Amino acid sequence: PRAADRRRQREPLMMDLLLREILLLAKGTAIGFAVAAPVGPIGMLCIRLTLEKGRMAGFCGGLGAAVADTIFAAIGAFAIIGAFGFSGDGGSSIEAYRTWFELGGGLFLIAFGVHLGLKRPVIASDDQEVPQTLLADFAKTLVLTLANPVTILSFIAIFAGVPGMARIDLPMMPVLTLGVFLGSAGWWLTLSIGVGLIRHMISEVVFIWLNRIAGGLLVAFGFYTLMHLAGSYFGGGQ
Repeated sequence: PRAADRRRQREPLMMDLLLREILLLAKGTAIGFAVAAPVGPIGMLCIRLTLEKGRMAGFCGGLGAAVADTIFAAIGAFAIIGAFGFSGDGGSSIEAYRTWFELGGGLFLIAFGVHLGLKRPVIASDDQEVPQTLLADFAKTLVLTLANPVTILSFIAIFAGVPGMARIDLPMMPVLTLGVFLGSAGWWLTLSIGVGLIRHMISEVVFIWLNRIAGGLLVAFGFYTLMHLAGSYFGGGQ
């Protein structure tokens, strides 16, 4: 009887925990989708991959960005709950390395953007939908997205603004990060399928200009990162 009583007492608690996890997963999915959806340099790159190599290449490229977003989301969430010792004025262990992250990331974005803008597209035929460089496509967008650590601050701002996020328990963190990954991956899957439907209508001239636009956006973003770094340094923000 006592065991049965204990089980009955635990059932509402387990149900409450399950509902909290489902709600948190839904919040994480919505956040991941919203962060990934704006079409910036990485979005243009994934569109180019889809048009040149097929849906699978575009989706694998998007998965690289989704994994990077998940890493940033985990760091941002840990920051919100104080696991990294964030202080009230925004000082943190991340800030100590932010200068080097921005310097390296900005230079990398500029170099890759120039390379992409000068590269001629290699267009696969319809029977070559799945190329042999899927891992390289994944790694490329993963590194490019990680080259912009300022995204961590975006996640911190989002988490801080979503009700209840600041009170997340540490054991619930995997649920939140899984939601962010699912939302981000869902966006890239939607994008790659949608772009893949019109792939056969695009001419080689459009591919060339997509390379140039994507490369130009990466270069511009890299210069913006370096200018932001210079402004912080010479303006006494460090």
